[in-house]
Amino acid sequence: MINKEVGVMLYVDDVAAEQKFWQAIGCKVEEEKEEMGYQSFSMRPTSDSSVVFMVYAKEFIQKVSPEVLNNQPSLLFESEELLMLHAKIAELTDKISPIQTEPFPNFNFASPSGIIMPLRAFKMEVAR
Repeated sequence: MINKEVGVMLYVDDVAAEQKFWQAIGCKVEEEKEEMGYQSFSMRPTSDSSVVFMVYAKEFIQKVSPEVLNNQPSLLFESEELLMLHAKIAELTDKISPIQTEPFPNFNFASPSGIIMPLRAFKMEVAR
């Protein structure tokens, strides 16, 4: 049987930059590790989330599991604080789109490694 938690592995160029970015927008880092000389960390969007992200250096994955290196999940985040997160993320990166209202309030942003992710409003309306 599959557990209630879901783990998503992200392969990035700069683990330290990713950790700083995700912590700045509110993610909770649970564990930091070093394996074979490479840093990694795990985080959750909120402390009670059933989703855990495990962030690894691409160089590490190239050595231990090269067949999955190019597998990147398409992630969709939801928030009741879309406007606040848009402003916060815009302070951290210029790789962010304006807020769109159709088909629902949303915007896209890129992490320091260039992974593009959408964030949509959850139970909230944006003034049109």
